[in-house]
Order: sequence, then C-alpha cells, then structure tokens
Amino acid sequence: MRKDLIVLLVLLSCNLSYSQGTVEAEFDTIYNYAFDALKGTHTKKIVIDESHNTIYSLSYGKQTAREMLRIMEEDGFTVQFTDRKLDSTNLAKANPDLLILHGMPNDKIELTNAGKKEVMYKSPLLDEEVMGITKYVYNGGSLFLFLSHFPGGSGALPLLEAFSIKFRDGYAYHPNFPGHNCGQCSHFIMTEKNKMINTDHPVLATRLSEETLPGTIKFLCGAAIFRNPEDNILSFPNNTINFTPTTDGSIDVEEDSDSYAGMIGFNFGDGRVIVCTDQGIFRSLDLLIDGEKIPVTIHDPECDNAGLFLNSIRWLSKLQK
Repeated sequence: MRKDLIVLLVLLSCNLSYSQGTVEAEFDTIYNYAFDALKGTHTKKIVIDESHNTIYSLSYGKQTAREMLRIMEEDGFTVQFTDRKLDSTNLAKANPDLLILHGMPNDKIELTNAGKKEVMYKSPLLDEEVMGITKYVYNGGSLFLFLSHFPGGSGALPLLEAFSIKFRDGYAYHPNFPGHNCGQCSHFIMTEKNKMINTDHPVLATRLSEETLPGTIKFLCGAAIFRNPEDNILSFPNNTINFTPTTDGSIDVEEDSDSYAGMIGFNFGDGRVIVCTDQGIFRSLDLLIDGEKIPVTIHDPECDNAGLFLNSIRWLSKLQK
C-alpha cells in the first residue's frame, strides 16, 4: 500500500481557542465503496467547477476526491471539469444534469493605505454567474454545493441568498460532540437514532437499494445553514452554537439555534439543490494531527459517508425520485 504525503493548511481547534497551523495529510488510495452500479442504464452528465477557489483549483484537489470521482464514474456518470465562467451561456453549452461546486472560499483582498492594513473578503462568483446558476437549477438542472470555513467561508453567500438559505460562517459546536482535543469545532457522529440523519428526506427515502442507507455519518466540523426544517438531510442537535473567531484571538459566540443543519436538500423550480457545510465529508484524506490519524471521511470504516454521497448524486440527477 502506498500513500502520498501532502501538507495542508487547515484550521485547527485547540482547547477553547482556534489556531491556524500546518498538519500533514495522506491521500487514501485503496478504499473502494462496493455498490450495485447503474452504469449502462443512463447517460447523465456531471460538470465540476475547477476554478472559483474550489478544491479542484488546487494541484492535488482531484487526488483528495479520488473516491468521489470513482463512485460517479462507476455509477455511469460522465464527469467533466470546467474552468469556464458559470453563466447561462456556458451552462447551456455544457448542459449538465448536475453541477458540482466543491468548496467556495472568498477571494482575499489586502488593502493598504497610509500604513494601515485591512483584509476584505469578496465572493469569487460574478453576479451573472449567480443568475446563471440559479436559472439553470430553476429550469431543471441540479446543484451540489460544498461550503468552506471562516474566514473565507462565505464565498458562496450570493448563491445561498438566491436560494433563500440562511448561512452562519464560523464553526458549529455542541458539547456532546467535541472537536479534536476538545476543540470548539465539533466532530459530529450522526445517526437516525440521535435524529441527526433524516431518513425521511427524499435523498434517503427514495434510495434505490437498502444497502446504501447510511447508518452513521461523520461530519468533521462545518458552518451552519438553515432553510426549511423539511430540507434537512443532516441536522445539528438542538442548542448547537455557531462560533466565529475574532481578530484578537477571543471567541465571538454568534448564536445558538435548534434549526441549524450541516446538509440540506430541496427542489427549486424544476431542479434540485444540495448544500453541505463540511467540504471534507466525502474526501479521501487522512489528517495526521498530534500523532493521531483522522480519516476525512469517505473511507472511514466507522461511517457510511459513501452511501450518502451515492444517494445524493442519484437524487440530484433524478435517477431517484
């Protein structure tokens, strides 16, 4: 078995504060999710954005999503990448059944004047792209959108607003699910029993196989979103807190809520949308933090994230009702 080592810059939560540091990570190269594939029964096409600061704009991005890509191709999807502007003209030319935006941090702009420095964050999405994507979904397309973390996590905010999604940048925390080293960025263990997996949602209720129903989902930190309660696929527990770090290192407690979700899905016009706040939920990585190996997370033997991914792309592409 061979695994390639990479170095990632990640946000780590330590004790009751946040710090930014460098950790090692490995690509998982051996895990293959076993399922009854639909290859040969459909001609669905998936287009994945590789610009706009998504994970695929990085040199190693596709390696970190190896199993995601393999599952899509194994299930018969044609997978294409695009670096074109996502306006109505280009989306019409590509004509995908599903558009994937994976990670959407802001563009960071440093301002300097008279010795003073400030940082502003700006969405990489142009107004015409927000309009183009929204119309594409309304007219029958589907969108799978993964968000990023504070301080650049609101890069997709204009698109979220177009779909009436409320967004809280920062980190979702609940005391029952502490993060690494008891940090404030929770590592949620989600099940149907603890009501964090909604098996009544069409993504799971209309599954094509009982074998793909996820029993346990690992959700390693994320921002908070909410729309309508029935849209929740993965719900955070009641009284989940959204933390946003402040510039002086103290923690700003934004709010707590019973309505936060980590993953939602809904119909919009003739199309469908899924938004997930954990961009690592289906990636093929092992983080190496303080000597501890943390799978992120599709290949984690203790979870069923791969089954959730399969049902998600099938529902979005309308292979599932």
